[in-house]
Amino acid sequence: METILSRKNCHRAKTVRPANEPESTDYTFGFRAVKKHESFMYCAYVHTATAPDGTKVELGEADFKNWVVISWLYEENLEDLYEAGVRAFSGTSQTPDDRAAQYIREYEQEIQEDFKKLPEEDHLTYFKKYHEWVATLFARHSRVMSAMVVGPARFPTAKNKSAGDAYDRAYQEFRAWREKFFKNVERRIETAKPQDQREEEEWLRVRADITSSASTIFGIDTRHEPYNRSLMVSNLYNRMETLAKNGKVEMLRRAAEFIKELNVRFKAEGGKEIFTSRHKFWKLTEKAEEILAKQAENTNRENEVFELYNCTVVKNYEEDRLQIFHEEKPAPDVIALLKREAWKWSRNNVCWQRQLTRNACYSAARVIIGGPNGLSNTEEVSKLAKKLWGGHQE
Repeated sequence: METILSRKNCHRAKTVRPANEPESTDYTFGFRAVKKHESFMYCAYVHTATAPDGTKVELGEADFKNWVVISWLYEENLEDLYEAGVRAFSGTSQTPDDRAAQYIREYEQEIQEDFKKLPEEDHLTYFKKYHEWVATLFARHSRVMSAMVVGPARFPTAKNKSAGDAYDRAYQEFRAWREKFFKNVERRIETAKPQDQREEEEWLRVRADITSSASTIFGIDTRHEPYNRSLMVSNLYNRMETLAKNGKVEMLRRAAEFIKELNVRFKAEGGKEIFTSRHKFWKLTEKAEEILAKQAENTNRENEVFELYNCTVVKNYEEDRLQIFHEEKPAPDVIALLKREAWKWSRNNVCWQRQLTRNACYSAARVIIGGPNGLSNTEEVSKLAKKLWGGHQE
C-alpha cells in the first residue's frame, strides 16, 4: 500500500511521485528546500520535488495529498506519537502541531545519529526504549500550561510548577538512560574483545599519555617552556603508580622500556632524563608484581562478614572491596554521608562499597557509629575500624 506524503512524514521522505501517475519517474524530495518568507517571529518554507531532468516542483502542505512516498531517508520513526505531541504542546504553544512535528523530527535525527555509534544488533532495543521515553515526555509536557496560551484568569500557578518540575525530572532521567545505554554497550563490546587486543589498546593509551607528558618535559628542558618540570614529572609518576596499584605488570614493563628509549633520545638532543636512574619509578614494576600476587592470593580467600547494628559489613577479597549492606534503605543524610566518604552504590552487589583499604575501614566505622553528625566517640570509631581491618595482610 502506497503512503501518502503528509506533514507527519515529509521530513524523512527521500523520493516521491505524483499519486495519479503510477508510471512516473521518481522525484527527489527536498524538505523545506525553499524559504518563502521570513520575519522576526516566523519563517515560511515550501518543499520541492525534483525530476531526474532537474525540473523542480514546489509543494505546499496542501499539495501533499497528491504525492506518494517511494523511498525514505530512514525507516525508524515516531510518527505514531504525532497526536500525543500535539496534545503535549496544546497548553504552551499557539501552533502545537508545528511544535509536535519539530520535536519528533529532532528526536528522530538524534536516533539516527545514535544508530551510527551503536552496533546494529542494539538498534531495535534502543529504538523501542527511546520511543517509550518520548511518549512519557509528551505525556508529562501535556500537563504544562502557559498563561499566554490558556489565559491568565484563575491560572493554576502551583499546579503548573509541579507539572513543569515533573517534566524536567523525566527529561533528566531520559538523558541519564541514554548515557547509561551507551556505556553498557561500550562495556559489553570491550569485554567481548580478545585479551590481547584489550592489552594492546590499553598500551597505546598509556604510550600516548607518556609521550604527551615527555614532550612537555623535553620542551621545559630545551625551550624553557613556562611549566613546572617537577610537577610534570610527579604527575607522570602518579599515573604510572596507579598502573602499579592495579597490578598492571606488563604495562609498566613496556612503559619502563619506552621511557628508557626516551631518556636516551632526550639526552642526545640536549635534554635531561625524564626519570633518573635513582627515581622510585623504576621500582613500580616490582610493586605491581607484588600487588598482582596479592590479588591472586585474595581470589581464593574467604570473605569476612561482620553483623553490625542494622547493617552487614563484608570484606570481599575477590573483588577487593569493603561492602556495606543495609537491611533497609538508609536515611537521606546517611546516603549523603556515604557519598561524601567516597562510597559508591553498586547495583550489581546491591550495597555501598569502597576499595578494601585501612582508610575504608575507618570510613565505615565513622558512617556506622558516627552517623551524619559525626558525634560518636573517637575511641569507639577507632575500635570498630581496627576490628574491621583485623589481620588484613597489606
